[in-house]
Order: sequence, then C-alpha cells, then structure tokens
Amino acid sequence: MVADLNGDAFWLQTEHQRVRLRARRTQAVEPATAIALDADADCGLLTRSQWVQFEEVGPEQRITHYSQRDPRWRDVEYAGGLTFGAAGCYVTCVAMVLSLAGYTDTPPEVASKLHYVGAFVGANLSNAYRIPDAYPLTVWDGRHDWDGPADVDVVRAELARGPTILEVDYNETTATQEQHFVVAVGLVGDDIEIVDPWDGATTRLMERYALDHWDLARAVYGLRLLRVG
Repeated sequence: MVADLNGDAFWLQTEHQRVRLRARRTQAVEPATAIALDADADCGLLTRSQWVQFEEVGPEQRITHYSQRDPRWRDVEYAGGLTFGAAGCYVTCVAMVLSLAGYTDTPPEVASKLHYVGAFVGANLSNAYRIPDAYPLTVWDGRHDWDGPADVDVVRAELARGPTILEVDYNETTATQEQHFVVAVGLVGDDIEIVDPWDGATTRLMERYALDHWDLARAVYGLRLLRVG
C-alpha cells in the first residue's frame, strides 16, 4: 500500500492496477485484540498500534504514453508491410489502453499477440473484438462511426465510462485514406483531452485535430470501444 502524505489518498497495488482507497475509520488496538471488518468497509490494514478500515474509491487509471514514431519501433513492420511510423497509430493506441489494465507490452509486442489471435486482416485491425482473447482484462464494446457530425451525447456517455480510442481527421472526403486514431482520456469542457500516438503527447482534440470553424461534433469521426474489464 502507498499513500499521498500530503493528502488523504491511499492506493492498494494489485498485480494489474492500483485501487484508490479512502480511510473511513481508525481504531487504536492492543496486541491480540479481536478485530473485525465493518460490513461497509472494503479492506483493512493492521499495524502494531492501529486498525485502519478503508472503502474503495475506484481504480486509478494511469496511461502509459507511447509514440508510433519511437526510434525503437518506428521502422518495424506490424502488419501488411506497414511500419509503426507510417501507419501504426491504432495499434499504438491499443497498447496505451492496455496499460490502463496494467499490461506493459510495447506496441510491437501488442501487434505480435494480436496477430496470434487473428485480430488482423491484412494490414487492418478488422477483428478488434479478438483483442480480449490476447488480453483478458479488457472488453471490446464495439464501435461508433459517423459519416457526418458525431452524436456528442453518445461521445460524452462513452467517455464517462473511461478512456477509449477516438478516430480523427482533417478531411472527411479522404477519411479512409488518412484516418488517424488517438486515445481520448476524458472531456474537458467542450473539448476532449487526448494522448496522441503520433508523438505520445497529451493535448486537446480541438487544438490539434480541428479547423477553426469546427465544433466537437465535427472533430469526432468515430470511437473504438476497447475497455478495461
């Protein structure tokens, strides 16, 4: 267990994630004192002098930032003769979402495992529903695609459930030729905080992938709903 000594935040480290806890009751104890966990407590910690009970606040979601142009793999072919540097944004986004579940595989390692379970068709990650076959701590919830403006209510509802993969583009007439994917972390007012696999940077959707006259609905082309299970 680790604690933020400048606040009241505690985390319990498990194999795949850190769960945030909040202390709900502290009780001084003597050695060999009989102790019990309250019905509404999630866990307890016994020290030499205290019995502290905690309630779970929720998992701490920390994303590992990857860039498809990382020198370690930018020239590596991941599928269909394509390299990460040229077209590996989607696989790199998958690797970042997987990190939220505690996986540490790099983008090339992710691509290798997804090949093994049949997630690729040629150069395309067409069978993304097979990602959980390689990474059981994830769930594939399908996808949303919009030919015109996105349904912002749907986008907001999906992001309220957690980070997911978002499709962006500047030119809708050639979207299938130059589509790009980023990880949408969450809503920030009328914008979306993203991690961009182009350079691994945290930025905003409207700052990087929208023209001046666009609104949020115009800037979102689709969602790929890979979730932490």
